Amino acid sequence: MRNRFSSAFLAVPALTAAASGSTVIEAPVVSAEAVVEVVTERIPHEVCREERVRVVERGHGHSATPVLLGAVVGGAAGAVVGGNSRHRDVIAGAGAVLGASVGHDAGHRRSDESYYVTEEVCEVEYELRESERMRGYRVRYRIGDTIAETRRDELPGATIAVRVQFEPLP
Repeated sequence: MRNRFSSAFLAVPALTAAASGSTVIEAPVVSAEAVVEVVTERIPHEVCREERVRVVERGHGHSATPVLLGAVVGGAAGAVVGGNSRHRDVIAGAGAVLGASVGHDAGHRRSDESYYVTEEVCEVEYELRESERMRGYRVRYRIGDTIAETRRDELPGATIAVRVQFEPLP
């Protein structure tokens, strides 16, 4: 039984020599796996198509003729309808206003034009594109009976340098 403990005690002086701080040892690498990140990018591109569109043009600078003609006809009709009534002037005025309104509407109806044209309509659509980017290596190494893990930018060899910190127990 003494032999089993004596070999354990033989290792302690070597560790005690470095107890004042830290030391670097070469630990055997157990495994190294590539760390890959999948990146998705949205690539914009324009998609265009031909579309038939109805165009309605409202007449600009309408002539006052339909309004004036409607007022005259409406006023004359109101005077006839009013006949010998004492409200003949009021009826003639109302006929003139109504005639002007009808003339205005008729003048606008005739000047509206519509037709169809073909226009190019474009929209931005996005294409999703995935790519893989290497982010380094997940490295597992052994220190005694313990497996530890770290991440490295480069693939390690058979061993990895590890700084071991020694700290006395209270």
